[in-house]
Formats: sequence, C-alpha cells, structure tokens
Amino acid sequence: MSKIAFFKQFLQKNKQVWAILPSSKFLAEKIIDKNILQNSEVIIEFWAGPWVFTEKIFEKLWNNFDNKKIFIIEKEKEFFDILIKKFPEQKSFFYNIDVLDLKSILEKNNIKKIDLVISWLPFKSLPKEIFIFLMEDFFVNFFDKNSYFIQFSYFESFKKNLVKYFPNIVVSKCNLNVPPAHIFKCCGFWK
Repeated sequence: MSKIAFFKQFLQKNKQVWAILPSSKFLAEKIIDKNILQNSEVIIEFWAGPWVFTEKIFEKLWNNFDNKKIFIIEKEKEFFDILIKKFPEQKSFFYNIDVLDLKSILEKNNIKKIDLVISWLPFKSLPKEIFIFLMEDFFVNFFDKNSYFIQFSYFESFKKNLVKYFPNIVVSKCNLNVPPAHIFKCCGFWK
C-alpha cells in the first residue's frame, strides 16, 4: 500500500488507524517468528491493513500452505481490496469482516484451536469491549497453553493489559519503525 493511501486512511479514520505511516519491514521481521509460524496449523492475522505482515507471513512459509489454515482479517474495505490485488493466489485466506465476527467463520470451518494470532489491532483507540471479547471470550474458546498471541503497540505500558491472561510474555522493541513499536509475544493463555 502506498504511503499516501495509508495517510489518507489515517486522516479519515485516525481513531482506528492510529499511525501516519504503514509499519516497517523491520517491524514485520521482528514480529513474524519463523519457528512459531511454521509450527502453527491455524494462523490468524488481525487487521492486515497495509499488508507488510501478511507479506512476511507468506514469505516465511515459503508459500507452502499445506496443512495450514490461514485467516487474514481486514475490516476496512479499501485495505481489503488492496490485499486481494496484492495476493490474488491467496485470496481465499482473506476475510473482509470485523474481528467480532471471526468466531462464526472459524466455527463454519470446524476450527477448534488456534495456534497463532498475529495482531496489530490499535487497542488504545478501539472500544475496550473488543479487547475484553478477545481475551475473555474468543481466546477462551480457541486458545490453549501452547497458542501464541503476538501483538505490537506503540506503548510499552500495553503489557499490563496482557499479564492477566498470559503468564509468558516476551517484550522486544523495534526502533526502526515510525513510531518505534513494542512487540509482545504471549503464550500460556490462562483460561
């Protein structure tokens, strides 16, 4: 996605988009853990947006999707359309839905357990109910102690929201992003 298109989305929906520029390839490299990714059967990306994480997921899987069930969620129609154009061979992985609607999609696909969720949902600007839904409903139904939730935030203080749900959180930082971002790799979900 062009920086101009992303900036337009920021101007129109700054409460949802939050950043003035798309995430950097350096951030995507730090977030997308090859070992976790390759050992995951069911993979979800929340808020695919300008596709830098999506591209890194496909790259690190070497476009080998055997035994993988991938769900890439993008609520914004403009971003969704760009993703479909950018990755036409993988268009069956993309869903133009709200995160709150994902549960029904997984149930239709007979998904009982999620191995990995990669997210860059802007929780600071979203209604608190979305975070609570994910942690206290969605993850309760689809996560186990071996599932991973990888989230980035521009605020290191976001960790305090996660410790109630995950006993194992590894925090790292990517300074080569505008603004710098904190990465939270969480596992061991407490039900």
